[in-house]
Amino acid sequence: MKSKITLIYILLVTVFTGCNSGIFIEDFITDIPDTCTVEKDKTYKLHFDSDNWDILNVYSTKSMLLEIYELDGSTRKDYLPLENGENAIISYEDIYCRFRIEKKNSQEMEIICDKNLNNSPMNLSIEVGNKYVRKTIKVSLKPTEKFVIDRVEYDFENDFYHNTDIVEQVDGMTVKNSDSEGSVTLNFYPYKNSKRRIKFYPDNYEKFNNLDKILGKNLAEIPIPDIVEGKPVVQKTKVTFGLLEQSFWTGKLDRNLVVQEPVNPGETKKIAIYNNIEEFHVNYKVHTSNPATGEKYIFTGRLNSMDPFYYRIIHPN
Repeated sequence: MKSKITLIYILLVTVFTGCNSGIFIEDFITDIPDTCTVEKDKTYKLHFDSDNWDILNVYSTKSMLLEIYELDGSTRKDYLPLENGENAIISYEDIYCRFRIEKKNSQEMEIICDKNLNNSPMNLSIEVGNKYVRKTIKVSLKPTEKFVIDRVEYDFENDFYHNTDIVEQVDGMTVKNSDSEGSVTLNFYPYKNSKRRIKFYPDNYEKFNNLDKILGKNLAEIPIPDIVEGKPVVQKTKVTFGLLEQSFWTGKLDRNLVVQEPVNPGETKKIAIYNNIEEFHVNYKVHTSNPATGEKYIFTGRLNSMDPFYYRIIHPN
């Protein structure tokens, strides 16, 4: 009797151990790297030891558009998890990044980075597993090639505005010479701080404010128009494309120019120094392209220029 009980016990242990090895003990992936580093145009493949796993979720620090496709390319749904061993292509995308996770069979998972314009690697986690076991796969998407500027266009024919009637005060004071028997001469420097000011009014502020992602940290310079004999001409003047406002000394005016203003004995005199400003507005188009992806994008907006060209002295009442 004892031998029969022992035999039944051995059989039961064998049965339950076999079940446990199929559900709990059998590991669907045994070789997970610390981080899967994914480069542009290089598919990263992960190999699985069994088929009892699904892609459960993807975690990232950024909010991205999710689309899930059948292997034939038809749209399936826009949410995870995959279930019951489903195969699919999972696509994530925003303005600056696009990557895919492809499960084409139960033995492999592929990670492909089509674009990462961020200036640093983008980190994410892929959760895989089943209702008993879950594992996290850490992924780092390396930055990819930036866009380049192909050409710049200005719409002088339809949207050009030019004005020379603006004046701006640059200096001034009130002098009382009532206690002096002699005249006093004051020196003013009307061009000492005179700079040309440029301002961009982009149609898409979000992309303009993130041009370092699109064009790189070392932002490119683009040519801007100068006014020659009252007409706009694109010559050698350049500004940084990616800064909304900037100013610079043009070299056209004499910073050391001295304007003398006498104040007679017993006189109280108000003196105001102004710069005459030449202003223009014009619409622009900056054509860019990405050599790696073939994508093209046109930045549009309006350029404003304020350029001192002369001075005047006014004596307010």
